[in-house]
Amino acid sequence: MGIASSIILYSAIAGLSTMVGIALVIMEAELVLRYSHYVNSFAAGLILGVAFFHLFPESLELSGNALLFIFLGFLIFYLLENVMVLHSGSEIHFSEKKNPRHAKGLVMFSGLFFHSLIDGVIIGVGFDIDPKLGLLTSLGIISHELPEGVTSFSLLVTSIPRKTALKMAVAVALATPLGAVLSLAFIGSLSEATVGLLLAMAGGTFLYIAASDLIPETHEKGGILNALFLLLGVLCLFSLSKMITV
Repeated sequence: MGIASSIILYSAIAGLSTMVGIALVIMEAELVLRYSHYVNSFAAGLILGVAFFHLFPESLELSGNALLFIFLGFLIFYLLENVMVLHSGSEIHFSEKKNPRHAKGLVMFSGLFFHSLIDGVIIGVGFDIDPKLGLLTSLGIISHELPEGVTSFSLLVTSIPRKTALKMAVAVALATPLGAVLSLAFIGSLSEATVGLLLAMAGGTFLYIAASDLIPETHEKGGILNALFLLLGVLCLFSLSKMITV
C-alpha cells in the first residue's frame, strides 16, 4: 500500500473511531460511564509510548530545536483547551449574545474540530518519515479518538440541541481524515528539519492529551486496575513497535 493510501486509510479509521464513541454515548451511555476510565488509561499508555519511544527520539534526531517545539505542541493544546474552558464559564461576545449556551457550543466545536484536524496532519507527517512510525502514530491517535468521540458529543449536547450536537460531533470525526488529506499537499516537499519540528509538536500534543485529558479522568476512579491498564497500553505499544518491520 502506498503512503497516500495508508494516510487516508488510517485517518479514516481514526475518524470512524470517533464516530463509534459518539454512537456509544447515544446507545449505551451508562455502560460508557462505567468503563470509560479503563479505556482512557489504556489509550494514555499507548500515546505516551508513541511519544516517548518514537516521536521524541525521531524529532530530536532530525532537528536541534525539537525540545522547543515539543513544549510548543504542549502549550498550544493547553491554550486551546484553556480558551474552551474560560469561555464555557462566561458570557461569550459573539453575534449570539442572546444565546450564550449556543455560543459556548460553537467555541467547543471549534476547539475539538481543530484538535482532530491536527491529528490528521500528524498521521500524514508520521507516514512521511517512515511507514512504521506512521502506523504507530496512527494507533496512538485511533486509541484516543474513541474517548474523544464520547467527550465531544457529551460536551456539545449539554450546550446545544441534540441534533445539532450530533452533526457537530460527526464533523469533528471527519476533521481527522480531512487533516490527513490536507497533509498530502505538503509532506513530500518538507525538509528533514521541518518534519522533525512537526514530529516534536506532535509529541508535545500527545504528551498533553495523555497528561491533561486522559490520565486525570482515570484518577477519578483510582485503583490499581487503572494503573495496570495504562502500563498495558505502554507494553502493547512497545511490543507492536518491535513486531512491525515495514
